[in-house]
Amino acid sequence: MSIMIQLAAQGGKRHVTVTIDDSFADKPAADFVFDLLGVEDLDALAAEGVVAEAELPDLRAIQSTVFDRDDEGFFIRDGVAFTSNGREVDPDQPLAAVLTKVDRDGLTYRRCDMTIHAPGSAPAAAPPSSAPPAVPSQSREEQMQLFGKMLFLHQIARGFAIDVTRDDPDLIDFVALAEKEQLIEIDTARAAYALSAAGRRLHDQWLEEAQELIHRYDIFGDVDMDSSGAVRFDSHVGQDWRVPVYELANVDPFKARFLIGLNDGEWDHLDGWQGKLNDEKWYAEIFAPIEAAPSVEDLGRDRLVFVMEEARTVLREDGAFQ
Repeated sequence: MSIMIQLAAQGGKRHVTVTIDDSFADKPAADFVFDLLGVEDLDALAAEGVVAEAELPDLRAIQSTVFDRDDEGFFIRDGVAFTSNGREVDPDQPLAAVLTKVDRDGLTYRRCDMTIHAPGSAPAAAPPSSAPPAVPSQSREEQMQLFGKMLFLHQIARGFAIDVTRDDPDLIDFVALAEKEQLIEIDTARAAYALSAAGRRLHDQWLEEAQELIHRYDIFGDVDMDSSGAVRFDSHVGQDWRVPVYELANVDPFKARFLIGLNDGEWDHLDGWQGKLNDEKWYAEIFAPIEAAPSVEDLGRDRLVFVMEEARTVLREDGAFQ
């Protein structure tokens, strides 16, 4: 029986699937970290079939996240932690403590989804697991405040001139918040607000996050699964499964929807955008497809996990994770 471990790190940007011998199950989890992630010659792991060659760049990036080096070799960086199904992994416990037995298509193996957290990094979006999803829960008011801030800064980023000599009632709170967080400054030549360096970095970060979501999850926008269990993507006859996949991957589907809208320029030419920032009806329209999407329970957790693994295979073959 083999063991399959899916690793996620660097805010979910790095994902690697490793397959190891069942003998690791009785060893402390720390041995897995040092004996696999701490291997000097990662190319040898690919040659042995432990990891796909296409995933070596991600594995090297994960290794650099976990380890630093001194004269004696690798050591784990301060503050690095490993979680499985939302719970911290005890390095002294046997790896078996976080493994689940799986029987699928005549194959039996043990597996777990492990997320690596490092100081200063964004929370990693873990691969799908059997645990309930920990999607961030926000009230509609909190969502409107966040997304209003995003739209406000995006409009400034794309060149919309907000006159600093006149107060717009729809913008007062957003201007005050952005000034407090030092995200905007005054362009004296235009007498208008401009993004500060911090504001530009934050806006760029949002667009990068959106592009990463598209890169990893757009494939689930058209899923066709027949009665035999065969899966096709981009068939033009499938269903949009992105929302339940987001939930299993611990991604907020509302934030994902808004980020992708910004990235795609959906609201670049939105008339009266200032009045939309606090407009509950406008947000309800935007998020109606999210509210109406099938849930994890509707599609079945095991079915979704299977489709997600099939998608990862397709993306690896297409070079999407290289």
